[in-house]
Amino acid sequence: MTVPVLLVTGTVGAGKTAVTEAMSELLSDAEVPHAALDLDAVIWQYPVTSRWNDDLLFENLAALWRNYAAHGSTRLVLARVVEDPADLDRYRSAVPGADITVVRVVAPHDTRLARLRHRMPPGDSLDWHLARTGELHDILEASAVEDFTVDNGNGRALLDVAREVLERAGWR
Repeated sequence: MTVPVLLVTGTVGAGKTAVTEAMSELLSDAEVPHAALDLDAVIWQYPVTSRWNDDLLFENLAALWRNYAAHGSTRLVLARVVEDPADLDRYRSAVPGADITVVRVVAPHDTRLARLRHRMPPGDSLDWHLARTGELHDILEASAVEDFTVDNGNGRALLDVAREVLERAGWR
């Protein structure tokens, strides 16, 4: 069985989670059976057992997908930074039959910084994220793992961004 998967990537502050939530809302409104996950939420653990806790990520994704599929989900929308194209094979192992489309959401640097400052309190974590957004943007530009890119900046309405992603992925 083929499982259509939309994997939303982008640097910190680009809007991966917000776009994923908006796509889930549109899919629900259209009564499309799906599950949507911000994969960062399934790796919050200490001690960390691998780089970015990826081992835990893929183990949890496999278990969650089995449960979602058993409850009627036929599609999957995921939000997660994807730096290395080789990681796509790990997603396919976790979700058997996955037909993955990767979309990278982008936003101007100043927009990303403002978003991070708005959602995080001052301190070491904010400082790390402010530095990481530019660094990760460059990494993602070089790796070019995405099938297409969508602008999530310049005051675009979130539902418009989500509609564009779904249309370009062939889900609408």
